[in-house]
Amino acid sequence: MPHNSPILLVDDRPQDVLTVRGLLADRGYDIVTAASGAEALKQVLERQFALILLDVRLPDMNGFEVASIIKGRERSRDTPIVFLTAAGTDPRFIYRAYSVGAVDYLHKPIDRDLLRAKVAVFVELFRKDLRIARQAEELRVADRRERALELGELRLASERRYRNLAEAIPQIVWTAGPDGGADYFNRRWFEYTGLDGPASVGWGWLNAVDAEDRERHAEAWREALGHADVYQAECRLLGRDGRPRWHLCRVVRELDATGAVTSWLGTYTDCDDLKHAHEQSEAARRLAQLAIQARDDFLSIASHELRTPLTALQLNLQNLERVAPTAPRDKMAAALRQTQRLTRLVDNLLDLSRITSGHLQLELEQLDLALVTREVVERMRDEAARAGCAVELSLHASEGRWDRLRLEQVVTNLVSNAIRYGAGKPIRVAVDEGGDDGGAGGSARLVVQDHGIGIEAKDLPRVFQRFERLAPQRHQGGLGMGLYIVREIVAAHGGGVTVESHPGAGSTFTTVLPREAAQPPRDQRIRPPGARRATMDGC
Repeated sequence: MPHNSPILLVDDRPQDVLTVRGLLADRGYDIVTAASGAEALKQVLERQFALILLDVRLPDMNGFEVASIIKGRERSRDTPIVFLTAAGTDPRFIYRAYSVGAVDYLHKPIDRDLLRAKVAVFVELFRKDLRIARQAEELRVADRRERALELGELRLASERRYRNLAEAIPQIVWTAGPDGGADYFNRRWFEYTGLDGPASVGWGWLNAVDAEDRERHAEAWREALGHADVYQAECRLLGRDGRPRWHLCRVVRELDATGAVTSWLGTYTDCDDLKHAHEQSEAARRLAQLAIQARDDFLSIASHELRTPLTALQLNLQNLERVAPTAPRDKMAAALRQTQRLTRLVDNLLDLSRITSGHLQLELEQLDLALVTREVVERMRDEAARAGCAVELSLHASEGRWDRLRLEQVVTNLVSNAIRYGAGKPIRVAVDEGGDDGGAGGSARLVVQDHGIGIEAKDLPRVFQRFERLAPQRHQGGLGMGLYIVREIVAAHGGGVTVESHPGAGSTFTTVLPREAAQPPRDQRIRPPGARRATMDGC
């Protein structure tokens, strides 16, 4: 109440001012004081007051003159004025006070209860006036808004009606009442069906629907009338020659200001050619799916069958290296490298089979990604040295719950890719904090950067796809599965992998792993075949 109940006290006697302030101190009013008539008039010009307590005797002008000026101004004419006087009950004073617009007067010395009671009355009236003014303004705003909405609705209704009656478009246009019975068709309807107006209105339009679709289409349309905002269906319409063609029927409802349905606006669009083309493409897609399934089955069987003899061959070569120390070391080492290469190819085929069948499972444990990365890179230093690539490490401890074997595969495939296409230039491998990318637990980031041949911008979206090899012929090797397997393993951990590359400037692969990888149930697929998004983030 203090700031919305201002009171102006006009008195040049400090003791009287203190007295009035003291009598009203516990009421919480906002009391503004003025010691002269001029100062009082200035205050009235600057703000609005709930009440003016005005002493009759002032140094520059008397209170009656001040009151006359206040009441003569438009803004302050309704402000109540109570005179403070020591004149007693002199009739001449009382008459003059009322003549200049005062509403009351108080005698000095001022009675506390009387002052409080009168001030409280005028303050309450002031507050009520403010409320009434606010309510009146709100009503005016609401009224303007309602008129604007009504005008807008009239314009929209006019525009909709104009569109409804448009005859130039090639589609069939029709309208129906709230009950679904047709009340208008454009010229295209009559040209196509050969029906006349009386035969089409109401529910007669159903006679133009092919007999095999008629009951289904009518039932669906009746059901949509009760709750649907939009009705859409396909049906065959009979032409004037009796031949049916597929049409897409789409209907939207029109509402009034209360939300009630006033009409329906519908179209029929000929989609016969498109539907037949789609049916043919669907058949081709099913054949392609069967071919892909046959290929995946073959890869699964072949990789399992190849794994056993390759393992035996590798063991035999290792034993031969130990028992025949006089054998040529370079040839033995080459044979072992080729065997290991074949083993990695077969392992990749096995992983591809697990991924496409949804059987890629994670064995989670607490790991330090930096330590795993260091171990993998150390095992690959000879391979990097043969390619002329120096591997630079920048590793910071970054722990989380991941699958060690799968993380080793990720690092191996990314580093192998960098060695293969790094053109004999340095390779940088870094592990650091990934920020909040992994949710509440944070994430870790693995970055593998080479300075080799790079990738064209148009080829970047295909980098992580199966069997993709984007480098020139002389650089091609393997089956093009390494980066695809990286993406799937990272996605299984709930993370993502991206690539930035420029031709001739190398490539940078960035992998982000949440610290708490979620292990799905064993009977749940990590990612169903054919449901992958065409992105590179694995999400």
